[in-house]
Amino acid sequence: MLVAHTRLMPIIIALPQLVASLRSWKAVLLAIAAGAISVLAMAPFFLWPVLFITFPVMIWLLDGVCFETDHSPDPIEKLRKKTFGAFLIGWGFGYGYFLASVYWIGYAFLVDSDRYVLAMPFAVAALPAGLALFYAAAATLAAMLWRRGYARIAAFAFAFFLAETARGYLLTGFPWNLFGQALAANDKSLQMAAYIGIYGLTLAALFIFASPAAYLAPRKALSKRRAIPFIVAFVLIGAGYGAGYLRLASASQSDTDIRIRIVQPNIPQKDRWRPENREAIFTGLLDLSKRGTDGTDIGQFSHVLWSEVAVPFLFAFNDGLLGEDARQRLRALIPSQTTLLVGAERAEGFHQPDGRYIYQQVFNSLFVIGGGARIHAIYDKVHLVPFGEYLPLSDVLNWLGLHALSHQKSDFDAGTVTPVSISVPVGPSFSPLICYEIIFTGAVVDEKKRPGWIVNLTNDAWFGQSTGPYQHLHIAQIRAAEEGLPVMRSANTGISAAIDAYGRIVAKLDLGKTGVIDHALPKPLPKTFYSETRLPAFIVLFLFPLQIYLVMVCKLKES
Repeated sequence: MLVAHTRLMPIIIALPQLVASLRSWKAVLLAIAAGAISVLAMAPFFLWPVLFITFPVMIWLLDGVCFETDHSPDPIEKLRKKTFGAFLIGWGFGYGYFLASVYWIGYAFLVDSDRYVLAMPFAVAALPAGLALFYAAAATLAAMLWRRGYARIAAFAFAFFLAETARGYLLTGFPWNLFGQALAANDKSLQMAAYIGIYGLTLAALFIFASPAAYLAPRKALSKRRAIPFIVAFVLIGAGYGAGYLRLASASQSDTDIRIRIVQPNIPQKDRWRPENREAIFTGLLDLSKRGTDGTDIGQFSHVLWSEVAVPFLFAFNDGLLGEDARQRLRALIPSQTTLLVGAERAEGFHQPDGRYIYQQVFNSLFVIGGGARIHAIYDKVHLVPFGEYLPLSDVLNWLGLHALSHQKSDFDAGTVTPVSISVPVGPSFSPLICYEIIFTGAVVDEKKRPGWIVNLTNDAWFGQSTGPYQHLHIAQIRAAEEGLPVMRSANTGISAAIDAYGRIVAKLDLGKTGVIDHALPKPLPKTFYSETRLPAFIVLFLFPLQIYLVMVCKLKES
């Protein structure tokens, strides 16, 4: 053992210099590999220690660019070479990371393969390439701020924190697999989300996992006191884990008297919209809702949840149910004391005298339906999925023959109000979130009228047996912890779950299973520190890396 350790140490010490010496395509290729491996830190693997390797590799590659010997007397030319090299390395890391993160979008193109299969390679390659530009910009900014020692760790954390924040908000936002999710890998570490939110966790992750590069570095990047970031990183991990342990130690697994049935019909996406399957699918939903899997009658439950677009036909026109047969069957299903939450499509338009319906808008909606099949409320999805539910630059792309992946001939229309609290006849009000609307931190509950729980209806059948549904579920857990509110989640093919206000999964139905979850609604917590102070906290988190960086640059003596 000692001999092996003795032989290994020289290799570890020499590794930063070796990585920093790589140039051109070799450096970019290693960056791509490091980015792809980094996804192992996310759900469902949660192998977060890999980031202690991949982040330092990224920093060593930037060291090679930033500290490269350049005899050119022109400072502008030096800056150009440095920033261009950093841009390529950042883009490579981002491309590998996002390719491994969202490869599962390719499954969606196989649902209607006759129409879309030829576009699949383009989409699977193009989306990561576009998202990678955020990391390319971050690496470029970091290179401009680069200094030897642990100042460069602060520069890295600052620049990539800006990039992670930007991709969460710009161009409708896509905050999927933020690096902070690696620090929320278990119930204890997840509790820090209640204090600093996912972006606070992301800032912490960037500093913590990059810290080994302060201790192990190429010769030109070394400085005094190089062990400090490494020590601070482990103190932060221990403090976060300890705070989570204490928070959960005082927690009690308490539920309300509101009983909820979550239905998971498990309908493959390719079968959902075939006309010959409509009756069987609708009947299956009714039967699961009525008797569950063990015969418990629907009358025992205050609420029944169906997944996003669970109904395989146009469900409503304007504000009323469309079709007398569906109305009568729902009347027979829903007891007077039970509320059914249904994900379905509705249209708005007008009814011509000859009996035809003219559709002017189509929405992806959530319906609150009570006894007698009476609609109490309707929520229209606001954050539509680009390329899935609507096509950006549709006039141009339609001309090229491209269409959104939805079965609709035209794009869905977006709702106008979010977040919102919806009152129900029994129990507390809830916040409705359809599909990936739950990924937007700070935008999931009405601040003025805080609900008692969050309802997340989704259809992850588009993404098959991939990592996508697991990542989506983990994000829902983080939202629960941030807001201190339980999340009840119905997913067509899974993973449906009941999540308590601490972000813990208390019941779930695995991917690809048919059945129901019968569970009491967990109690909400008082507003968390994050939900109370998210704007001031965000400002502090935004300025913190810059403050640290300026202190280091101004006060540390380079050696």
